Amino acid sequence: MIAKSRYLLILILLVIVPSAMAGVKETKHNFTSPTYSPNAYFWGTRQVCVFCHAVHNADQTYGPLWNHEVNGAQSYTMYSSQTMDMNQSASPHNGSLICLSCHDGTIAVNSLSNLPGPEAAGNYGTPGGPGLDVDGKLTSSSTAFVGTDLSDDHPVGITYDAGKDNDFVPKAGNPTAYPDKLLYQGLYVECTSCHNPHDNTYSDFLVESNDNSALCTRCHTK
Repeated sequence: MIAKSRYLLILILLVIVPSAMAGVKETKHNFTSPTYSPNAYFWGTRQVCVFCHAVHNADQTYGPLWNHEVNGAQSYTMYSSQTMDMNQSASPHNGSLICLSCHDGTIAVNSLSNLPGPEAAGNYGTPGGPGLDVDGKLTSSSTAFVGTDLSDDHPVGITYDAGKDNDFVPKAGNPTAYPDKLLYQGLYVECTSCHNPHDNTYSDFLVESNDNSALCTRCHTK
């Protein structure tokens, strides 16, 4: 049964990973390329997907086949507002932590749980580009840098509940409908609610077009 499950997983990966790579390789998330990611890249690297994913011995805690170091104990300054009615967690959930593992600047972008080849943790490649320091961490000069102070960003760690605020669209009760399909685990507003790291079709890695604030109004009624 275990062998059969592993075989099925490999078949799924053969379909998913190439299609994901096709979307990533011409974006700034292709850290193998000074052409596509001129501000943050790593000399001597060849594998595009490995910065986030590993086929074997991945950490499933944070996401499918996850391969990047994540510090779940990192302390963040969360968004705060007197007009916020919905409940906010004390820290982001995994749907944001996977993004912050690079974007908060505390962990090197090339710090992986499993390097290509030998199965061991370490740093993959040599940092290049003005957006990285010598250790491979994003610097505050980079437009991709978010930092650990999230108080001036869109709030994350929010339990979406339109019943607490009439200015929000009620949940549909259907995971394939809006706004439910944008919510992490069907509950939370996280980075992955609005951003898709595999596809930059709509710029800023948005999950869909925000022309005329279309994405915003999936949740907000004004």
